[in-house]
Amino acid sequence: MATFDQLSAEQRAIVELVLQQGKSYEELAGMLEIPETRVRELARDALVELSPLSARRVEADWRGQLADYVLGQQVGPDATATKGHLRRSEPARTWALSLLDSLERLYPNGSMPAIPDGGGGRVARRAPAAAPGARAVEPRPEAHAAIRRRRLMAAAGTAAALLLFAVLVWPIGVLTGDDESGPDQRVGTRAGAEQGASARGRGQAIIARQGGERAPPQIIVTASGLPPSTERSAYQVWLYNSEQDRKSIGAQVTDAQGTLQAGGQLPADYRQYRFIDVTEVAVNGQSLRTGRSVLRGLLRVRDKPIIRGSGKNRITLIADIPLLPLPSGTG
Repeated sequence: MATFDQLSAEQRAIVELVLQQGKSYEELAGMLEIPETRVRELARDALVELSPLSARRVEADWRGQLADYVLGQQVGPDATATKGHLRRSEPARTWALSLLDSLERLYPNGSMPAIPDGGGGRVARRAPAAAPGARAVEPRPEAHAAIRRRRLMAAAGTAAALLLFAVLVWPIGVLTGDDESGPDQRVGTRAGAEQGASARGRGQAIIARQGGERAPPQIIVTASGLPPSTERSAYQVWLYNSEQDRKSIGAQVTDAQGTLQAGGQLPADYRQYRFIDVTEVAVNGQSLRTGRSVLRGLLRVRDKPIIRGSGKNRITLIADIPLLPLPSGTG
């Protein structure tokens, strides 16, 4: 059984996109120019990994339909048929409810799909309202760390998920060009990204834009081999010239294996900075204290941006920046 954070980067990105941005399988397939069946396969496999034991109790023919329903990909007769099956099948209800528990924080405003009960009624997965005059219960101390981690993880935003997904699924050769010199400027394809991710303490920053030329640029930073975050530690991404001249992009935590995924919108003046920098930060309540730099890369934009898709689904790759550990003794 995996937690959401333990899913592959591809799987996390696609689930975030369909739930938080309301993208359909068809929209993602058209935007990224990959088969819709591949998008559907990634989404369904992700949900099976979240709760494999209860998934095995569900008839194989229904697993995909239930996954699509939980991800908001069904309407009309398909949704009606799935809800009918949920009323009839206890294993189906058990799996669907376990998935909602795992994905609860990703649904906008708690708008989770209704799971019918066995008697034919419909029950929405929402927290019960407090009784009048009831005293509010403060979270236990150990719960504060989980809340803080969720807030940090939300800082990456769905735009970062979109860019990460685009980079991971672009075919071999699309993200490599003859306009850049040297192997360090080549963007990792899926195979290349996996190979780079296996190197300890290395990473990659992707700068891209979704939509037209006026759309703000976004950055997604991925890294592996870092010391895993704890209740009191995280990592922060910066635009960097010096200790006195830098601008934060946002903070993020790693998964249990030390894999980092962070990102957000870049300011209009981002090209005035020379580097992308990743630092350790100490977390104290809602405050962050910056520590040493662990990864840094030269902010160099591509001479010829790479463009995929069109209209609001157009993605323009502006830069691919290898992030490497700093030599000993540098700050």
